[in-house]
Amino acid sequence: MHRLRRRKHLAEQPALSGVNQLGKALGCVSLCLWVIIATIFWSGSDTMAFMTSLPLWACCLMFAFPALIAWLVFGSRIGLLGVIVWVAYGIMTTDFLQPISRTGMEYYKMPPSPDNRHIRILTLYGACGENPPIEQISKLRADVIFLQGCSNHNRTLKFAYSIFGRTAHIKQIGSCAIIVRHGQMGPVHSITDTAGLIVDWIPESSSLAIRLINLSLDPFEHRFDLYSPACWKYFHTLRFVHRKQIQYLFDTLREVGVQGGELPIILAGNFNAAPQSPIFVKFNKDFQDCFKLKGAGYGATQPVDFPLLRLDRVFCTHPLRPERACTVLVPDTLRRSILADISMP
Repeated sequence: MHRLRRRKHLAEQPALSGVNQLGKALGCVSLCLWVIIATIFWSGSDTMAFMTSLPLWACCLMFAFPALIAWLVFGSRIGLLGVIVWVAYGIMTTDFLQPISRTGMEYYKMPPSPDNRHIRILTLYGACGENPPIEQISKLRADVIFLQGCSNHNRTLKFAYSIFGRTAHIKQIGSCAIIVRHGQMGPVHSITDTAGLIVDWIPESSSLAIRLINLSLDPFEHRFDLYSPACWKYFHTLRFVHRKQIQYLFDTLREVGVQGGELPIILAGNFNAAPQSPIFVKFNKDFQDCFKLKGAGYGATQPVDFPLLRLDRVFCTHPLRPERACTVLVPDTLRRSILADISMP
């Protein structure tokens, strides 16, 4: 009987050894993927632009899956190490954990209307159709609306006067417009090869001039044919275009600064790129991401019904400071809007 048990034990050893090897292999694959992904994000590779167009948390979940299987199913310690590495990497590099942690906090709830020390910013995309949601937008009590997706100037005028009345001021180039409730606006400047505009504005309650920028980078197609070289080439080319458009923005800002002096900036719009994209390297620490610093919630704006991607953003520069920010669902819009309160000195 003892010999039979011994033979059975020896027969099971190769099977157990094979299972262990499979668990180790899955864990090692996940760790190798982590090295590759970390290198891609660190180097800002344009060749691998598709990977950096995804939310970082999505990459972490997707590539940590082999390690999770190795740990839970096969009991592999290498799998456990892979899970720990991916979780730590996600916590250190993602930018949505702090805004989520602020959800429900009384301080970060948007008041019904801003006071005289604050400017309320609202981003909108495609809200000026035949029957725009005037009542819902008016309740948000914005001072400045960064409008995109409306190339009909007459509709923009009608929309602006419906929201702000006859005190509204509008500047528009193509499908991008900046609408203010009060104050004075200077001449408009276009941004080369980009759907966007720059205009200086002095609010009614302040003597501080502010440079407003509405920017829209080229949109991207939702492609998942990763097996095709054309897919990788497409995202590589799009990354190159976005880099050029950001460069054009800073070139125009330099020219406008020479003409009208350096002013604090409020920059808003649809960047069509994830926050970790290397195209934002030129945005130094002076450009404060309002939602990242003071927002509450996840902050994603697209797609509108089930937002996963944080492509729309609002920035401001010193001496302006972000105070609060949130995303709001405005009827008949193609993206969720960002509502941000920015304090003036």
